[in-house]
Amino acid sequence: MYNDKPQVNWDELILDMLLGLFMAILGFLMLFVPQWIYTVFVDLILVVIASQSLLLGVRFFRKKQKIDLIMALITFLFFCVLFNHQSFPQILFQIVFGIYCLVSALATLIQLLINIFNQVKGKIFLLICTFFYMGIGIFLILSHEELKVLIRAFGIYLILLGFRALSDASQCVNPLTKVEWKRKVRLTFPALLCAFFPDWALNAVNSVLESGEPIEWEQKEGRVSTDLRVFVHIGPYGLQKVGHICFAYRGIVYSYGNYDQASFRFNQTLGDGVLFKAPVQDYIPNAMEVENNTIFEYGIALSKSQKAVLEAELKSLQSNLVRWYCLLEQERGYRHPLDYQEDYPSRLHAKTGAKLYKFKSGKFKSYWALGDNCAVFTDRMLGCLGADILSMRGIISPGTYLDWLQKEFLKRNSPVVSRTLHARS
Repeated sequence: MYNDKPQVNWDELILDMLLGLFMAILGFLMLFVPQWIYTVFVDLILVVIASQSLLLGVRFFRKKQKIDLIMALITFLFFCVLFNHQSFPQILFQIVFGIYCLVSALATLIQLLINIFNQVKGKIFLLICTFFYMGIGIFLILSHEELKVLIRAFGIYLILLGFRALSDASQCVNPLTKVEWKRKVRLTFPALLCAFFPDWALNAVNSVLESGEPIEWEQKEGRVSTDLRVFVHIGPYGLQKVGHICFAYRGIVYSYGNYDQASFRFNQTLGDGVLFKAPVQDYIPNAMEVENNTIFEYGIALSKSQKAVLEAELKSLQSNLVRWYCLLEQERGYRHPLDYQEDYPSRLHAKTGAKLYKFKSGKFKSYWALGDNCAVFTDRMLGCLGADILSMRGIISPGTYLDWLQKEFLKRNSPVVSRTLHARS
């Protein structure tokens, strides 16, 4: 067992327990009194809108700015409409959630077509998921009479999430709890919400850095070797906010992504899957200083049998790779590497000596941001060790993994034995 960790972080633990308790209680209320919950929800919205309208009116009389008067009138008008048509939030909620289901259906359909093209297994399951998401989405958009059913369904979901959070918290407190990874489906927050987790974590770190206070979040256990290191990257702009995840084993970073510009499709969300390997001592400084990323690192201690399993998985992976050369290598531009600064693979190769590969066949031959992405690739590696992040064809994002790694670190006897922050300047 891995019992050499620092003492329990009660601030984080209490917050997780309160969140779990709140979700469980709210879930029970949604399950048994859905109409009351909806009424309270609408009343709260009305109070917030009325307060905002009043504040804007007061600000107008104090500062005499026309924009405040206009916004106050618009807000008051919206309050009047909602007060007289309280079914509007129900319709809006069902349409929004229906659209979310249709987007999930489209993402799954695209992954299905990729699997058919690349002759990958699992096509029947993806087909079922596509029709399932599509059916729910169409039903919710066209039907406006099933609010209680939808609220009760969310209530059950929140109850399960709450109990999961409380179970995780109990394992953080009890030093006798034996944590064993076993591959199973783990209930997670919605993919859309998880996508924001890395950016929220980055904003929290930046707030502490700007205040000049020490970052208490950063802890590292020095007495237990971390054989496997998992890195969650977060940057300040665009898709960097969603994050990227990769891992390092025996000093080599393995990172999967959509790195070939010639294959970019759908605004870089689809393309050829590319894997690169780089020395970890060069990769981390480059990610921070050149790519302007902050990195959350989690160290995982492995048993001898787990090392053997992981090494076998990496050996199998290597047999399916073929060397791919970036523009810098293709054009032998080593004497003027600055000319290739706009091409990430070339920039990476020049700074770290990274070697890039494409897949001959199989699951990761094509990259799809809402399907087989960097998080799914990392999940394959950690999955052979028993990591339980597996989802029911939901979209796995770096944020999903960041949440899971954080929960595992807080458990006293978990294989996740260290966490380190690499903050950009």
